[in-house]
Amino acid sequence: MLRTLCAGVAVVALLGLATAQDKKAATIKITVTESSFKDTIVKVDGVEIKGKDGIRVFTTPALEPGKEYKFAVEALIEPNNYTKISRPREVKLKAGDEVTLDLTTEDKKLDKIVVRWVPTPVDIVDKMAELAKIGKDDVVFDPGCGDAVMLIRPVKALGAKKGIGIDIDPKMVKIAQEKAKTEGVADKVVIKEGDVLNEKDMADLADSTVVLVYMGDDLGARMSPVLQKLLKPGARVVSHRFGLGDWKPDQTVKVKGVDGDEYTLHLWIVKDKAKK
Repeated sequence: MLRTLCAGVAVVALLGLATAQDKKAATIKITVTESSFKDTIVKVDGVEIKGKDGIRVFTTPALEPGKEYKFAVEALIEPNNYTKISRPREVKLKAGDEVTLDLTTEDKKLDKIVVRWVPTPVDIVDKMAELAKIGKDDVVFDPGCGDAVMLIRPVKALGAKKGIGIDIDPKMVKIAQEKAKTEGVADKVVIKEGDVLNEKDMADLADSTVVLVYMGDDLGARMSPVLQKLLKPGARVVSHRFGLGDWKPDQTVKVKGVDGDEYTLHLWIVKDKAKK
């Protein structure tokens, strides 16, 4: 009886050893865009993976053969001091796999872009409004409105009919709403919490005749198709400094601020889509 029991234990031990030996690690070779401003951070399941020259290699623990495993990979990219890009992906693999993941290319559905708010000087806002030829019948829209200076000035100084702004930061929404009250234009300036990359949040574009915007090239490029889709022919878009992806401006001007600095402004006029 004792011999039988010992033999059974030995068999179990051998089976366990064989199973452990069958387990294999897998690797994920991740290619990322390196920024000259700040090193790109890559995480796998929340743990940072070090590397250089745009390459990160993650080795999994030993995995059970035949099973499929999922790993969450995320690249945190900062191309400049005002833009942060989060690029998440999911990788599926099995024991022994060698997977290559390219994170140098954006995915408009998955990537998230956040731009730090930087105020445009009031005199430059006035120059933008002048370039857009804002009048009393205009409805002005500001995506990523910050403190709403690009809405308050056109309404208060030029008599624009209405100002509508959205911002992804609820704190800035409250600041903008309070500022509109302080400036006496709360009845004509509407501020909402929203994401410029969410078409539903940008629905008010359909009733807007002017868009004033100041955000980075990355976010501007992502937002550009929404502007072109929702704005009606004749609507004007004026951007401080940055472009809107492949959408070429109709006019670019240089203006001098009261601070002595030179500022670049771009103007787009929405064309009749049927005539394109």
